[in-house]
Amino acid sequence: MERCAGRFRQHISDRTFLSPGTSSDLLGPVGGSDLHVRVPMSKRLARAACAIFLMPAAIGAQETLVPLAKLVDRVLVRDPAVRARQAEREAAGFETRRVQTLRLPKLSVSTDLGGGKVVNDLANVLLTGLTPAVVSDPKVRSRLEGLSASRPYFVPGARLEDNLFDGGETSAAIRSARLKERKAEVAKSHATGDEAYATASDFLSLAHGRVLGRYLEEHVRVTELVATALENQAKAGRITDAQALAGQARFEAAQAALENTRDDLRVTSDLLRQRARLPQDAAFDTRPLEARLSEGRLFDVPEDFAPDQNADLQDSVLDARIQEQEARAAKARRIPSVKFVAEYGFTFSALLFTFRPGYNVGVRASYPLFTSRELERDVQTQLRRLDAANLRQNQVQTALREDHIRLMAEGRRLRRQYQAARDELTRSEEVYRVARLKYDQGAGSATELLEATEVLFNARQRCLDLTRSSLLLRWTALRYQGALVAELEQEAQP
Repeated sequence: MERCAGRFRQHISDRTFLSPGTSSDLLGPVGGSDLHVRVPMSKRLARAACAIFLMPAAIGAQETLVPLAKLVDRVLVRDPAVRARQAEREAAGFETRRVQTLRLPKLSVSTDLGGGKVVNDLANVLLTGLTPAVVSDPKVRSRLEGLSASRPYFVPGARLEDNLFDGGETSAAIRSARLKERKAEVAKSHATGDEAYATASDFLSLAHGRVLGRYLEEHVRVTELVATALENQAKAGRITDAQALAGQARFEAAQAALENTRDDLRVTSDLLRQRARLPQDAAFDTRPLEARLSEGRLFDVPEDFAPDQNADLQDSVLDARIQEQEARAAKARRIPSVKFVAEYGFTFSALLFTFRPGYNVGVRASYPLFTSRELERDVQTQLRRLDAANLRQNQVQTALREDHIRLMAEGRRLRRQYQAARDELTRSEEVYRVARLKYDQGAGSATELLEATEVLFNARQRCLDLTRSSLLLRWTALRYQGALVAELEQEAQP
């Protein structure tokens, strides 16, 4: 765009369209620079042609700007930690549905295949001669003896089983699975808040660096002007060479600070692009944050303490509730259980050489009569873990209250420091205005102007740093309450 504007300006100059007395501006600043091309009002055709020529580039630049809300959304979708928490939450959901099926009847098909000896009572009676009919034929006796011999067996069948009563163990397992699913969702929300805070902090550093860079550019221009003036005065013999070297050193220091700030901006931009998987030519729209940082006021910190949505507190509460269900399940294992059992199958009859159907229907009750006190010790273990979970919940609540007190104190401290910094900035601006006016009129020295511009820059930087700290403090408080992502989305709405 700069080259386009330069070619168009040269074209107008060649056609003698430029005149020193004209007052209309063509397109204002081009490409964010201070370039202005002045043409008479009668040359509307040339102005329209340049506007049409520059419009696609301007539209393309607008399309590549990424605002904070869109950047956070892209990062949350692509972040491995958030995706891992999402996978764990989905796994917990499948586990909940699996545990819920424990209440449903179970139908299974089974087949017994093996070998063994089955005693045939009828054959034994016939062989012993206890009946009126005596079996004396050797072939018949051999066949009767074979009925009780060892042989392989093949028994297909089906089994239906339903849990009628288990003391509440299944209900406790279902409630525990649901709580674990909720805990996985809280873990995902926690990871989302942490990643959103990290991304927003880097984005804020980018906006802060750009505002600071503009302050530094102005500071460098003034220090360069003063350094040149001091060098000329030293050559004329009005000041010493040491004073001129001091002015040059301050100019080089300001220039180095500007280069460091620009390098930090490049690094932060590259990190954000890498985190969001953006192309290298993507830019970030930090103008709203830059305007808010330059407004000259602090950001409010929420005073209401609402930790119900805090991820750490929710996690501790869910741990206690899960452990409560584990204790109930341990107690239920000491209670008798009752099951309905129905079996239907086929047995092979060696006498008839065929499969014969059979079935069993009944109720099976079991009671752990002696387990070497295993179940009692399990109950005591789960109860102790429940006590520990409740104590951890109280510890998290206490820590959150303490953090809220510290946040409020930090907010009050920032407000006092910012008020003092604003007063200092007002005085610095007045001192710089007077020093610059005197210098331009030849009544002030270059050293006074240099000192005034350094004081002004330090005051501006101090106010800018405090404003950024107040916004970070606000985001920290919102992250404690689990409301940071909603805050960032709300800021994106017009």
